[in-house]
Amino acid sequence: MSLETITNICEDAAFAVKRLVLGPYRMRRVQLYGVGMGKSGTHSIAKMFSRRVRARHEPQAPQLIDKVIDWRGGRISETEMVEWLRARDRELALEVDASGINLQIIDLLLQAFPDARFVLSIRDCYTWTNSRMNDDLHPSTSEAWSKWANFVYGPGPFVHALEEQALQKGGIRPLDTYLSSWAARNSRVLASVPPERLFVVRTDQIRQRAYEIAGFAGLPRRVIRLHRTHEFHNPRKVPLLREIDRGFLERKVEQHCRPLMTRFFPEIKSLDDTKL
Repeated sequence: MSLETITNICEDAAFAVKRLVLGPYRMRRVQLYGVGMGKSGTHSIAKMFSRRVRARHEPQAPQLIDKVIDWRGGRISETEMVEWLRARDRELALEVDASGINLQIIDLLLQAFPDARFVLSIRDCYTWTNSRMNDDLHPSTSEAWSKWANFVYGPGPFVHALEEQALQKGGIRPLDTYLSSWAARNSRVLASVPPERLFVVRTDQIRQRAYEIAGFAGLPRRVIRLHRTHEFHNPRKVPLLREIDRGFLERKVEQHCRPLMTRFFPEIKSLDDTKL
């Protein structure tokens, strides 16, 4: 056993003892939020860390969903929402909290936790939209997540263009709904979080940049589990985007997504450049 390995074991053991004695809230090395959209790798961001890191995916999601909707609906104030987030943080004492819901409260997280850092996992708009549509094709039976989808995308009724009638027949929202949300929500994080507190990673590069993410957070490389960097793969995925008129699809991508696509996915010029 090398000296480095022995040193690492001793450091981890010493930290575990301190955490046991002082409690997880007082013994926290980092505070990192995964703020990517759902279907963009937040599950992988949480799961790629070892058990030595207090990391969770979508912690207390039903409660958080209710609070966000109440805040957005004006039923609780911003001050009350911030205090609730701080109390929740004291209870959970997480080092890594990865959830698509976090994206909706990015400004409050910045306000409540001035030392926190953020990882934005971003997926190209084509495969993200197709994955999101597949979820709508098989709607969640969870009341909380159904409520959240209606909050984020609207409850309908929706108007579909002639070129996307296949979506209407499948009970899937119009293309505009997904692409405009993809652009707006990713842009919001990029505009809100100071660059020194934000790490942006493409979903398809989480594995190869996992050690960089750990370094950005202030954690050692040894806490990374590379085999957990592609979690929650959907085996039932159907290429729904190919059922939409191609010209219509590409015009909508140009309308909503091209600036961000050019910035982060310059090699993807059209649907043909993806794996769908």
